[in-house]
Amino acid sequence: MTTEDRKTQIKVGIFILIGLTITGMLLIYYGRLGEGFANYYNLRVEFANASGIIRGSEVLLAGAKVGRVTADPVIMPDMQGVNVELRILEQVRIPVESQFSIGSSGLLGDKYIQIVLKSGKPEGPLIEADSTIKGSDIGDGIGGLTEGAGDLIADLRTTVKNINTVVEKLDQTVLSKSELESISTTVKNLQTTTGKLAESSGRFDTLLKSGQETMDSAKKASDEFRALAQQAQTGRGALGMLISNREMADNLRAFILNLRKHGILWYKDTQKPAQGDEP
Repeated sequence: MTTEDRKTQIKVGIFILIGLTITGMLLIYYGRLGEGFANYYNLRVEFANASGIIRGSEVLLAGAKVGRVTADPVIMPDMQGVNVELRILEQVRIPVESQFSIGSSGLLGDKYIQIVLKSGKPEGPLIEADSTIKGSDIGDGIGGLTEGAGDLIADLRTTVKNINTVVEKLDQTVLSKSELESISTTVKNLQTTTGKLAESSGRFDTLLKSGQETMDSAKKASDEFRALAQQAQTGRGALGMLISNREMADNLRAFILNLRKHGILWYKDTQKPAQGDEP
């Protein structure tokens, strides 16, 4: 093996060693092995039912992992529930009034311990290390919904029963057969009255139209009479000439008088009408 080959192998070995070292550090930092290098404090939580919680289950605060369950649940001496030992990161201080409940990540997911801050605010005294806390029996997962569904179903049944009672009373009183017939008759009468009102409205519109036409005709006749009177006053037209022209009026009287005296076939223009003669 030449010197050049030995140098190449040494370089490759160094790069492989560096890569393995970095990979190991990442596994320790982000994996469970890294938890062994952090500082924790212990808490004990009492649950009436901790089904699904096992050693290694996560403890979450607002969705972030802040600890783990250090041992399987242990039955309490009075047989009224179980104790669950928790290990919480030292830098995470939990207010006293926080709620510890059991949640589930899905229909078939792992169970975890959920910590919920009161009103979402971290103010107030903090839980001391090695304290015992009373956990909530109803969590935010599917299991918690199932456990809390009993009271909801009972309330729902009572509500449905009350609704059925009200419907039966309405059916027996307000919605009886006689009342429905009365309502039907009233609706029919209302429809008849509406039809008659529409018919009367149509007739009234026709009457208004006829009155408008009569008024238009009267106005037209008045305008014509006014024009005729104006022509008579100014001497224009036949009537104006008869009124204003004396000679033409006398000739018209003589024509009428001779026509009466001789007739149409033997008409003669024999005389002039005397003063005051009627044609």
